[in-house]
Amino acid sequence: MVDLTFTYDLEDNRPSSDLPQRFDLVTYEVLDVLDRLNTRATFFSVGTAARSAPELIRHIAERGHELALHSWDHVMLPDQSHEVFRRETQQGRDLLADLSGQEIIGYRAPNFSLTRKAAWVPDILGELGFRYSSSVLPVAHPYYGFPGAPREPFLWPCGLLEIPAPVALLGPRELPYLGGTYFRLLPGGLIRRRLELAEPFPGMWFYGHPHDFDADES
Repeated sequence: MVDLTFTYDLEDNRPSSDLPQRFDLVTYEVLDVLDRLNTRATFFSVGTAARSAPELIRHIAERGHELALHSWDHVMLPDQSHEVFRRETQQGRDLLADLSGQEIIGYRAPNFSLTRKAAWVPDILGELGFRYSSSVLPVAHPYYGFPGAPREPFLWPCGLLEIPAPVALLGPRELPYLGGTYFRLLPGGLIRRRLELAEPFPGMWFYGHPHDFDADES
């Protein structure tokens, strides 16, 4: 049996702010399930989501879960300047630390967008005090990917630990398969079979978002 760490990307997926906010309500339900399972998770929160639901962040920390940063406003890394990334990442880290009372040491890029074009990011993360990242998709992908990156945890030259997304062969392509859209679209039997064939690594994780658990999402 492969040991997996549950991670949760806390973000507001509404296409318009005119729609009611739902990510916080769904996340409270997820927290209740985790309590019943006696499971602790890492919650990677977008900064703007934390700003709009501060009590939720406090509640996550009070229940014993780790808080980590998932960018300030879910902008892809190659689309940001060094200066904006540094400023907004520091802003998000400070906000999460203030709300949770935790030292914020983890970071996850939106859509695994730590690519070769954004290879400057780990240096800034290390300078800001982060100790690990979970931002690399180590295969070619239609959107973002870092083919040639190690499949297992590795250290960037700056000393930052990277814990890449688990990938598997799905038809003709290697793709991430342990969470998000893949959990919703792929047959459960296929995912279990890929897990049986996987070469596990320390910290191997799967992920979800609020909308993955929201049966009433419009």
